Amino acid sequence: MPALLAAPRLPSAPAILGSMLAFAALFASSPALAGGIGLVGSAGLHGDRVYGYTGAVQNAPETEMNANYGTGLELTLGDKDNKITGVFRFSYLQDGPETPPTNTDPGDYAIRTGTRDIGIFEGGLQWGIVGDPTRLQFTAVSYLGSGFLTKDFTEFAEGEAGIGGTFNPARHVQIFAEATGGIRYRKRVYPMTNATLGVRYLFD
Repeated sequence: MPALLAAPRLPSAPAILGSMLAFAALFASSPALAGGIGLVGSAGLHGDRVYGYTGAVQNAPETEMNANYGTGLELTLGDKDNKITGVFRFSYLQDGPETPPTNTDPGDYAIRTGTRDIGIFEGGLQWGIVGDPTRLQFTAVSYLGSGFLTKDFTEFAEGEAGIGGTFNPARHVQIFAEATGGIRYRKRVYPMTNATLGVRYLFD
């Protein structure tokens, strides 16, 4: 008898990014629009909860920090000389494998041994703290979002904040970097940290 409910198939990374670029092109087609589009890459750490067993008895769970890395597209709203800019980011993220817990018999644990594919959406603000937003400035950033697309139904909410900087080598080009810390939330709170680097094309 065929299964009535199958797990959703997550689109490939090229398909996700291609859709993002097509969506961004609609925004860029308006000459009156202030803001920009950008490509972004990130790497960091996040908390995972892993379980070990002694015989048939489950031991206390452990929270460990594992790697994550991804790439994506962002849309920014606001004139390039504004100190406050809106940022919307769509990313394809991979969580790295979990590692075996320490409080368990050898080989007696339940962990994820492969990577986990996640579709991420975040929205937030970039504040210019010191410097000229059309040349070089130091910034503060904050984002709220979610891991809204997964293969294993492990979606989560997230929030992060941190510091960064922007540099404009040309009128329509901006390079930016950020270092952030925050949380993921799925049934409980997990810590996370991220380093982000990207480049933006500014419309105005």
